[in-house]
Amino acid sequence: MEKVQHNHVQAKELKLHVTQIGTSPKVVVFLHGFPEIWYSWRHQMIAVDNAGYRAISIDSAMVGKLHPHRVSTIVLLGAQLPLILPSFYMLRWMVPGRAEADFGRFDTKIVMRKVYTMFSGSLPLVAVDDQEILDLVDSSAPLPPWLSEEDLPEYGSLYEKSGFRTALQVPYRTMMQSCRLDDGKIRVPGLVIMVEQDYIMKFTGLEDYIRTGEVKEFAPNLDVTFLAQGNHFVQEQLPEEMNHLIISFLIKHCK
Repeated sequence: MEKVQHNHVQAKELKLHVTQIGTSPKVVVFLHGFPEIWYSWRHQMIAVDNAGYRAISIDSAMVGKLHPHRVSTIVLLGAQLPLILPSFYMLRWMVPGRAEADFGRFDTKIVMRKVYTMFSGSLPLVAVDDQEILDLVDSSAPLPPWLSEEDLPEYGSLYEKSGFRTALQVPYRTMMQSCRLDDGKIRVPGLVIMVEQDYIMKFTGLEDYIRTGEVKEFAPNLDVTFLAQGNHFVQEQLPEEMNHLIISFLIKHCK
């Protein structure tokens, strides 16, 4: 990753870590969810740079709202809808302090090992009453084959500096807050890539919602692709397939 440039941008109270490759005026911005960081998009950043785009990845999940008039296309991987099982991990992590206490029992690299191992499965993460979410997997559990021991410090070192509170705030603790949008439709071309082995496919009604096209009520210009293989971190697990889908979509819609 020698070509990656690292910068920091102050956005109100937040200091955002911004990485980029390339100088093209055609920009592709990569955003992520928890527990991912900019590094999660490393394979795609290199690919879009080679295809003639500038790749930007930001350690934040809020950037897409800053300049909506400048967004020409959207690609979404493993989209989650607010259909929450009663004992699902999301409910645990919505409670301020609960996940922090759970994670605080371990070194950050162990936390990343556990979370990546859990999220790479095909079943929802549900703990019993006297169990925390990270207790669902052993600290010595092997990493997924597509994530190396050399990758772990990239994740662990970032969370050692920042902690987990802000990273958990956006996807979980603001989930039920209303955005109060005047127009809730996404009108730019979009591509949703769903993975059939992803645990979120077990969410009641989610697969039908997407396969039947009901989702297009809110995103009328949406293309949907289902992959038979892969899991929640498909961009890291199957980088060549993902790069092909993303770049083909960009070529089609971004002149």
